[in-house]
Parts: sequence; C-alpha cells; structure tokens
Amino acid sequence: MDRTEAKRIIEALLFATDVPLPVSKIKSTLGEIDLKILRQLLHELKDEYERNGHSFSLVELAGGFQIYTKPEYSKWVGELFRGRRVSRLTAASLETLGIVAYKQPIIKADMESIRGVNVDGVTATLLERNLITAVGRDNRPGKPLLFGTTPEFLRYFGLSSLSDLPRIEELEEYLKARQAEKEKMDAEIDAELGLTRLSSYGTQEEVPFESPDNVLEDKAGPDKTEDPEEGKSASDLEGDSPEGGEEKEQL
Repeated sequence: MDRTEAKRIIEALLFATDVPLPVSKIKSTLGEIDLKILRQLLHELKDEYERNGHSFSLVELAGGFQIYTKPEYSKWVGELFRGRRVSRLTAASLETLGIVAYKQPIIKADMESIRGVNVDGVTATLLERNLITAVGRDNRPGKPLLFGTTPEFLRYFGLSSLSDLPRIEELEEYLKARQAEKEKMDAEIDAELGLTRLSSYGTQEEVPFESPDNVLEDKAGPDKTEDPEEGKSASDLEGDSPEGGEEKEQL
C-alpha cells in the first residue's frame, strides 16, 4: 500500500478506539510497514489536524496515540454526554494518587502514614477507576499488597510516561490547575443547563494536597479538640440548665 492509503487506515483505527493505541498494535494491524515510516505517518496526521483547524487533535500519551477533542469544544461534547459524565476525583483521591505516583510501589500502611488518615475508601475508588493497581507484595509481615499507577493514570493526566511527571514540588500546582480546568468546564455546562453543583472540595474528607515529602515532617503542637462550652458566658451556661438555671428538686 502507498503512504496515502496507509495514513487513511491509521486514521480509521484511531477513530475506532477509545483508548491510546500503541504503535506496535497499529503496526501489527497494518502488516508489512516500516516502523520509522509508521511514526512519520502518525506525525503527518497530527500536523494535518492542526494545520487544517480541526476540532480535534492527535495526542501521544500512555504509550500510544489517541484522537482528542480540543478543550474549546468541551462544553458541547459535555452536554452530549452529560448523562454519562464521570465524577471528578476528590482532593483526597488526588492527594493519595500523587503519593502512589511518586512513591510507587507503595503499601497502604505507608500511604496512611504519609496522609495521616485511613485510605481504604480512597484506595478502593482509585482501583475502581483503574488509576492504580496491585503490582506485587511487600516482604514485610503479612505480605501486604504493593500499589502502582496504571496506563489509565497516564491517559487521565495526558502523560506519555512516568518520566513526564512534574517534579514533586510542582505537583500541587499541577493537580490544582487540572482540577480547576475540569470544574470550569463543568460550570460552563451547568450554567447552560441551569444546574447547580457542589464544589469538589465540599466534603469533610477532602483536604488540600500536601507534598509527600512535606507531610512526613512532624507537625508541631498537640491536636486541639474544641470545647463545646468554650466562649459561653456565665448567663449562657445558666440558661442551659433546667428551669432557667434553678437547682433540681432533690428526691
């Protein structure tokens, strides 16, 4: 086959898949084609889409290639699929996911040590979303499971490989920007539909992201428990007693 026909076949394969398509898979599907030529054709397609001003682009991520709608058209795409919209990750999930990404392979006990809270629920969510997976067992007593990130993690964050991860000190800003972008797009869609939604930071579990290195440091000062009677005046306290503060009748 000539280059033009090969390019059109590659394009058809890319439109038919909903996951990043590895170059090796494209090559095996096409049969006899030089790997160097295949990569050239992929980049030619990418350039064509950009040059002709299409509403989509060809992106290399998670070890493959995938066609993505450009962000400026997300409002209309979101309205089309609003019934199937995937819930956003909470701040707690993002924090735990960041810990796994930078500390993998890691066991749940170490995640909890870093975060300072139980991570059973968050870990279950990340496993269900296929963002993390069990990659083995640790040698410590009980042989706890070790967790690492998945190709879906790379696809979700638009990364080609783990080496594309930002430096750990940049992670907080990176995740906040990603979350803000998603919330902005959803807000635009909801405004069109006349809907309201809670912020992703609206639940008690969700906390701001902390760098895995920073949260390892001991936090100074004992934990404080708020006294429910603190700040009440003497008259307020009297008013809480039966019969306006009068002593109970002795039995």
